[in-house]
Amino acid sequence: MWQKLAGWILLVVCILSLAEVAAILIHGGPWNWHGLHATKPIPRLLVASLAWLGWFLLRHAGQYRRAEWGRFSGRLILAMLSTTLGLLTAEVALRTFLERTQKAQSLDQLGTLSNRLTKEKIRTSHPLAAIIQKSRYGSVVYELKPNLSREFGHCRLHINAAGMRKTREYPVEKPAKTIRIAGIGDSGMFGWGVHQEENYMDVLESNLNARADGRTYETLNFGVPGYNTQLEVETLKAKGLAYKPDIVIVGWCDNDFGLPFFIPQQGQWNRKDVSFLYNLLFDRKAFADLALNQIGDERQYDANRIPEHFRAGIDVSGVRNQFAILKELGKTHGFKLLVIGPMQKEAVQIFKELEIAHFNTLERINANAYPAEFYVHSFHPRAGGHRVLAECLEREMHEKNWL
Repeated sequence: MWQKLAGWILLVVCILSLAEVAAILIHGGPWNWHGLHATKPIPRLLVASLAWLGWFLLRHAGQYRRAEWGRFSGRLILAMLSTTLGLLTAEVALRTFLERTQKAQSLDQLGTLSNRLTKEKIRTSHPLAAIIQKSRYGSVVYELKPNLSREFGHCRLHINAAGMRKTREYPVEKPAKTIRIAGIGDSGMFGWGVHQEENYMDVLESNLNARADGRTYETLNFGVPGYNTQLEVETLKAKGLAYKPDIVIVGWCDNDFGLPFFIPQQGQWNRKDVSFLYNLLFDRKAFADLALNQIGDERQYDANRIPEHFRAGIDVSGVRNQFAILKELGKTHGFKLLVIGPMQKEAVQIFKELEIAHFNTLERINANAYPAEFYVHSFHPRAGGHRVLAECLEREMHEKNWL
């Protein structure tokens, strides 16, 4: 009688443990319901297996002979080996699939994604992936898609053949009596949220040429949304220096201390300290963080998967090194350097230490003197704010006798 009762208890324990595992599996993580908790599926699977084995032994204790127990043991061992082999095969297959998927969603496919977004319904007013492509220069990572005209954020957008947000084309060879001003920056300089020719680089070109002082002024806008200082410097080296700029303006914002929007991430498919299959089954949030490398602009990266070259360009020390490189480029190529934007103390300290001319809009522009809707101190000023920045740049360069 006691054997039968114990067997039923073990069977109930087995069923309850499997039910908890099933709840975790369905929920994709720890499961809670009205005070009931289901966590740690592996111990529960172990309990279920031992409870089932105990129930089976109690049920057949008086029925099996030695030879039958031997066959049962053999089948049990074979089942364990088969299950282990099946799980290992599933783990390898999953890693192979994820690696191929990552390659299909990598920077190599930005062009495909961009073309698809021009045909499919876009669910955001700022589809950044639709206006960029993988750069021809590995150190630049990604760049604006050349020869593109479209609506972007409900504003007119045109990118010229050289990949600048400019309506006109500029010959690489600088014409006589021309002062060239190259701008490197991110979404602020690009003109996020404003129409074509409303960004401060275009307004600056118009204002300078209105001086009619016998010179022609050209502003080359190399700003790209999501860039940090490192990609801006790499862009200048790869593209901007060929135009022989007389002045380089850096559009600064404090998120330049971080990584850019898009960055190559190294695969981690040979890791031995984690099971992708386990996370897929029982912890899908961890699986998403670990395995998926979707193209996106949320700046959520695993630092251990970022190539060292790009990690070296972030934080205070990395930004300082990039501006030191930029200053040396100015000496070598004969251009003057000016940084403009809302700057916190860490950025100001860098520019003071390196003796780089800078215009801190937080200190130099009284926002109360302008309508609030200009967003003068924002990373993304409105059209009125861009006009203010253009006027400040013209005045600053004039006072320095750079024009």
